[in-house]
Amino acid sequence: MGKLKPTTAWFIADANVLIDYAKTSPAILGLVSQHVGPVYVVADVLEEVEQLDVAQCNAIGLKVVEGNLAQLTEASQRGGPLSFEDKLCLVMARDNGWACLSNDGPLREACKAQGVQVVWGLEIMLALVEGQHLTAAAAIKAAQAIHAVNPMFITAEVLTAFKKKVAEKIAKK
Repeated sequence: MGKLKPTTAWFIADANVLIDYAKTSPAILGLVSQHVGPVYVVADVLEEVEQLDVAQCNAIGLKVVEGNLAQLTEASQRGGPLSFEDKLCLVMARDNGWACLSNDGPLREACKAQGVQVVWGLEIMLALVEGQHLTAAAAIKAAQAIHAVNPMFITAEVLTAFKKKVAEKIAKK
């Protein structure tokens, strides 16, 4: 992924990214909304996330949105590896020109196939570090916490690569 543009980056978060941050450091998503670009959450996706509700999303600056009838209809089509909620994230990202915040392999592949920009869950913190809205230490601490609650997908290798990218951002300053 190329450098995120603070004035034009808008995001839609899938359930896995929301869960990772909700369990560890939900305020970081608020910082993304405040300093990088709005973060949208589809109401249907939020229902999958036991750790967050609409009021909590509003409090940290996430925007809860509903799909329109055409989007809901498209997402409800059967077939393929994606759940209804993942399809809805994809459709809404595509229709609105948003980047999809996801660690989900099939969703990321489907986004790429439809020309939708995808951003890894940890990757979004790099823009915060670069813009000096989050310290490198805080980003690494959050990534370590996410690794601790989700070691299957945020592996030690992913964590090591993230730390390296944070160090590169710091070295540029």
